[in-house]
Amino acid sequence: MLKSIKVSAVKSLDTFSVLNYQGSKKALLNFIHKNISGIIDENSTILDIFSGTCSVGYSLKSTNRIFANDSEYYSFIIAKALLSSNYIGFSDIVNKIEYFYLKNISKQREIYSELNKQEYLLIASQNIQGLIELYQILPTIWNGKVDFLEQHKCYELFTTYYSGTYFGIAQSIDIDSIRFAIEEFRGTNIFYALLTSLFYAMKECVFSKDGHMAQPLDPLKNSRKLLVLRQKNIFKLFIDKFSEFFNESFINSTKDNRIFNLDFEDLIKQPVIAQEVDFIYADPPYTDMQYSRYYHLLNVVSAYNYLKPSINNGNYTKGLYVEGRYQSKLSKKSSCLQEFSKLIKFTQETRKNIAISFAYPIDIDKQKTDRYVMDINGIINSCKNEFKSKNVKVISQNYQHSNNRNSEQKKVLEYLIICKGK
Repeated sequence: MLKSIKVSAVKSLDTFSVLNYQGSKKALLNFIHKNISGIIDENSTILDIFSGTCSVGYSLKSTNRIFANDSEYYSFIIAKALLSSNYIGFSDIVNKIEYFYLKNISKQREIYSELNKQEYLLIASQNIQGLIELYQILPTIWNGKVDFLEQHKCYELFTTYYSGTYFGIAQSIDIDSIRFAIEEFRGTNIFYALLTSLFYAMKECVFSKDGHMAQPLDPLKNSRKLLVLRQKNIFKLFIDKFSEFFNESFINSTKDNRIFNLDFEDLIKQPVIAQEVDFIYADPPYTDMQYSRYYHLLNVVSAYNYLKPSINNGNYTKGLYVEGRYQSKLSKKSSCLQEFSKLIKFTQETRKNIAISFAYPIDIDKQKTDRYVMDINGIINSCKNEFKSKNVKVISQNYQHSNNRNSEQKKVLEYLIICKGK
């Protein structure tokens, strides 16, 4: 029988900020820790199976061995960075980064160098109309002035794809040149920490809503925000964030943490999951909005391939997406509960404990639920069918989620469904 969960004293929890992430549990860590403390042992192995920005996994790093998984590659990179330990040699690394960063800039096409200078003067004089006109003549793949298949003499993917939209010209050149420098560290844990730091810098500068990257904003309607964001320095933000991996506050661990980049159905087929994991924390998608849409630029900068632009009804997509974005079955209402129930069944069959986070509107009569991929009662019933009611405990607390379509927050109940399999 599932005993009532012991509530431990609230402690200061370990966090490391990277993105403004949809459904992030960073603000709910105390709620989660308080309610799982009775069913996990110190030093046991915990699987954060939909790790996102790894806020839950990182918060448990000091006491537990962490396995983290996410189907999105940028999430895999963040987890690799946060769950690694003992970063050393900051000054030497930064010196090397600066050398290759400047090397790439020196190879920049003359036309972009000249346009970069014009952008600087327009931003300094706060000439928003001039800035918009400059962006309209930029050579990019979206206006047909650059062929995505052409040869590139330096790293210039973001300059030719996204300058003048998501980022300024100088910011795009910086992203490309930082990415060129990061490649020198491939095969090391530093590679992932550097990419994660670049993600943060991009998030701080991106001209889109709330730091998400679903689509760029309209410059005329958001002229003040455009000027503020274009003044931000990508390289400085990148270095400042990278330095945090070397701070005393960064949590180190001697445990053999492991990180996966798999669809969860493929992950649970891995023998190591059944054999070594003691507890699973699952925070699946709530809505039909694909994460690959909101953070597609992070996957683009990671893979750094000049992919073909996506076409929708004969036109380029508003988000300036490229082909090949991952589409999760868990973000599709028609298949989500059936797919997610496979995880619940696996957990029960392998006699593990699991905690499932899920947010759902407080008042379903007044609040829309059409975009939610699962009904909260459907998840709870699936858990009770597998684990039996006596082994399932449901806890909830009021919470407010940001609404990407509107300025106001929406009130939800943040549920934690705890199932005891052993």
